Amino acid sequence: MDNYINTESLILDTLTDAPVVFEVNNKKYSIYPPTLGKTLLIDRLKRKLSINPERSKANPLEEALRVCEENKEIVLQLLAYCTLRMKGDIQNEACIKERISVLSELGPDELATLLLTVISDTTISDLIKHFGIDKDNDNRREIARVKNSNNTVMFGGHSIWGTLIDFACERYGWSFDYIMWEISYNNLLMLFNDRSDSIYLTDEERKKAHLRQSGAVINADNPANMAKIKAMHWD
Repeated sequence: MDNYINTESLILDTLTDAPVVFEVNNKKYSIYPPTLGKTLLIDRLKRKLSINPERSKANPLEEALRVCEENKEIVLQLLAYCTLRMKGDIQNEACIKERISVLSELGPDELATLLLTVISDTTISDLIKHFGIDKDNDNRREIARVKNSNNTVMFGGHSIWGTLIDFACERYGWSFDYIMWEISYNNLLMLFNDRSDSIYLTDEERKKAHLRQSGAVINADNPANMAKIKAMHWD
């Protein structure tokens, strides 16, 4: 039941772009779900933080505290991006400096907690697993491998321009600016990964891709599964 409630909350928060709200000197600020443009800026700064993956996994808060102490200016700039919503503000050096000045009032524990909020977001991987989209993606890759292309040659799709951005422009008619700076990256990725499409496969191609028509697939090589098969009523 708890998992169901948590997933429902995660879906709602993602769809509504729910922010994380915190206070500095009794004034409220929000960390908004980043857009694609903001994500690219944040990722560039994250690479400069030299976060140790093993330490981050074993003791995330301790590693975040270390990173904040050793790279405070970078952390403040990263959080400044996260707390500004409009493209004009994010690209305005004066706005960034003003927000850094505000965030510098936070103590080490508060900075570390906010940094963790930003760098440890697993929303997309959690939703993809919950809805079984990961299995769909595996099937897409397998179908692409076995599908008879009838001598069709494909080009492009080697970068974020040709995959994600072109997909959103073509499918929804959105502008480049909207994709980069308005829709949240989480919602953009969910639209891309959970897109509805279909492809015709011959019986031979379906066999090569190891796809089933319907129903559950049981591995009879597993003794436990074999026992279940024998226990079934066939009359």
